[in-house]
Amino acid sequence: MKSSAEKTPEISEVVCDRRAKSEGVLGLRRFLTTAGCLLALIVVGATQSANAQGGSATASGNEERATRNPQRDESEREPDSDPQIIGSPFKQSRWFTRVGYLVVPYHSSARIATNGETVSGGTAQASNNMTVTFDAGYEITKNISASVTLGIPPKPHITGEGAVANLGMLGKVRYGPAFFTGQYRFPKIGPFRPYVGGGAAYAIIFKDFDGSVKQLKVNNNWGSVLQGGVEYEVNSKYTLFVDFKEVWLAVNAHGVLSDGTNVKARVKLNPSLVTVGIKFHLSFGRGH
Repeated sequence: MKSSAEKTPEISEVVCDRRAKSEGVLGLRRFLTTAGCLLALIVVGATQSANAQGGSATASGNEERATRNPQRDESEREPDSDPQIIGSPFKQSRWFTRVGYLVVPYHSSARIATNGETVSGGTAQASNNMTVTFDAGYEITKNISASVTLGIPPKPHITGEGAVANLGMLGKVRYGPAFFTGQYRFPKIGPFRPYVGGGAAYAIIFKDFDGSVKQLKVNNNWGSVLQGGVEYEVNSKYTLFVDFKEVWLAVNAHGVLSDGTNVKARVKLNPSLVTVGIKFHLSFGRGH
């Protein structure tokens, strides 16, 4: 066994090793703590410097604006109070509607047959009408558009003429005109813009009214239409127009005379439509 004198140097060496390790750990901690504090001070200093520079720039900008000429400031602020300058300009929609007053002179004629035999020299005449029309359309491009035209249904009188003049008024018809047309719009000439077009017409018979022909029945039918007109642009929202349509349209009708004779007729209406009205650009959809 070792004596106590031999054990003492070993114990002292162990104690010294532990103290050295403890001092190393404490030194590392002090280093990390000091480095963290320095880093925090650098970040705080940089932030305060940036704020100071921004504040000085803002202050100098405010001083510069404050030293400007007041009259110049007022002149620069004036456009802000003018709605015509700050407001966005009206974007003309491609969708439009038109409302017009329509005059309808007919160029009518008829082929009339009784009991299957044509009445030689017998014809008919439709009375002229006036009504109100409504268009809804879309401008596909700045020059090409398409529209649908409807109207308050007129009620023309059909009167026998020639060999059937003795029958007097054959009957009345309440019908709704419908037109499906496309237009080509020429370049503007000042505020004026002419256009031409064409398409299809459709006569919708709502009600028949007997005259000398009883049990009168008139059928719906298709026709064709050519169109021309001119628009006068008041502003970007409203436009005045004059429109002319030439329509080729005939309808078939049949009924019974008072003596029981069956009568059939093909009546050519062929109206010329003259419309005067106003056009509105709607406030939705894509614009020009």
